[in-house]
Amino acid sequence: MIIDAHTHVGFDGVIPDASVERLVAALRKADTDKALVFAGRINGCPTERLVEALKPHQGMLYPVGSVSPLEAEKPNLKTVEVWLRDGLIHGLKFYSGYEYFHPFDEVLRPYLHLLAKYGKPAIFHSGDTYSKADKAKLKYALPIHVDDLATEMPELKIVIAHMGYPWVTDAAEVCYKNANVYSDCSGFVYGKFDAPQRRHFIELFKEFMRVVRTPDKLLYGSDWPVAEPSSYVPVVKALAGKNARKIFSENAMRVYGIE
Repeated sequence: MIIDAHTHVGFDGVIPDASVERLVAALRKADTDKALVFAGRINGCPTERLVEALKPHQGMLYPVGSVSPLEAEKPNLKTVEVWLRDGLIHGLKFYSGYEYFHPFDEVLRPYLHLLAKYGKPAIFHSGDTYSKADKAKLKYALPIHVDDLATEMPELKIVIAHMGYPWVTDAAEVCYKNANVYSDCSGFVYGKFDAPQRRHFIELFKEFMRVVRTPDKLLYGSDWPVAEPSSYVPVVKALAGKNARKIFSENAMRVYGIE
């Protein structure tokens, strides 16, 4: 089984050609069985609309909600608890860097306590930000900041997106140090890998694994529509080797609580 633990869709043209139908087609082309799909204001994809859009694909596409904690129109805690209690979402994505908060900021704590209560992960954008995103600030997206949160809330599962690139060693160390922290390997190419991009990704993947020392901490993810899963899957398969089941499915099943 292959689970893509990091994908997006968009509505109203905010992300061109990022419809649910195109995501399903891209996953099938890559022989991918299931995917986590992230909501996000930055993508024009509010949680409520994502949940509705994915209902025809239950068992294949799993919604992950999003909260923009500094926005006046953020969902209230009762709404988020209903999402989690009723299994409508399987975690919350936070866009640190694109939005100006650190993972350890107190403004997030009420949402994080709900995630811990229901055994679902908090996913933080980490590392580099999309070149076309206006006014994103890297200082909020450093993976080392996750360590503060992880030590203060050891009961909370946390996912560092994108292996914290370019701070891959830092992200791996935070995962190694904290039993409750994981990472995904998504978003390392626009479109398909060419030879230089593949070599670069291989170096970074191996560096992450060198520091983290276990395959239990890494989840496969593509970051569709940024990257093509049909190109991503074979590259990660070659690197995963005997650990392919953990990286491609078992870790995501454990972290997100899906089957």
